Amino acid sequence: MSLKIRATRAGMIQSTPWATRVPSVRQRLLRRRSRRLPLKSAIRFAVDVCFRFDYRAVRGPSLWSKTERVWLGSNTFLHWAMCLEDIDIPWTVATAPGAPKDVEQLREEVLTELVAYWDDRMTALPKREQPNWLPLP
Repeated sequence: MSLKIRATRAGMIQSTPWATRVPSVRQRLLRRRSRRLPLKSAIRFAVDVCFRFDYRAVRGPSLWSKTERVWLGSNTFLHWAMCLEDIDIPWTVATAPGAPKDVEQLREEVLTELVAYWDDRMTALPKREQPNWLPLP
């Protein structure tokens, strides 16, 4: 089990309770489209739409998000994907076929797939020199 997943279980990644938040138009659209995809495919589809990673950094483990227009490190990516109200991948894919009904189990499965997605992108995307600013951690 990776360090990131253990850190999450320890309570480092928190999110706004679903009952108190208002989903964005993009989230509602993604949720509607993810109802037709298996859970892992729905997660990857949502991440592709929300972040649109184009490149990986030459130095350091970071990816360029075309949507957010920033270099993201793995910790920031996981935090944003799991916690930011306008992204919140677990809520977005909660209605996908195969998604667990238990919120904590769903969050664990989403986090596991996000880590796998990050690892895939770090090996598959072409390298590009970063500008003179540091990636977010």
